[in-house]
Amino acid sequence: MKSLTLKAGILVFLAIVASMIISITSDQGLGLQPVSDILFMIALGMLLIGAALHVVQTGFFDGIVYSFKRYFRSTAKRQMIEEDHSEIKYKLDYDNPITYPLLIAGGFCTIVTIIISIAIISS
Repeated sequence: MKSLTLKAGILVFLAIVASMIISITSDQGLGLQPVSDILFMIALGMLLIGAALHVVQTGFFDGIVYSFKRYFRSTAKRQMIEEDHSEIKYKLDYDNPITYPLLIAGGFCTIVTIIISIAIISS
């Protein structure tokens, strides 16, 4: 749990620094709104990558991988019927340690940018 929050904190820090650097180098300059806009795009990218990793990690595509392995292993129907009783390993052993920190950091940055946007609009 401690390393999870540490990794998420590092990702949040890197996202904030990257959004500031991108904002400074663009023509918009360093301001709250440009930094917030860029941080929102970075946060959505982190959420998208984290969600894709989570979908692959939980085994959503295991059935498809099993079907392809079975099909390419033998293309003749008779061989497929005979080998149907033998078990083909189709479980992917995929565990990425950055999946949940990406989701946490992306969600946190998204919520922060929404709060900043509401504050900018209301003032």
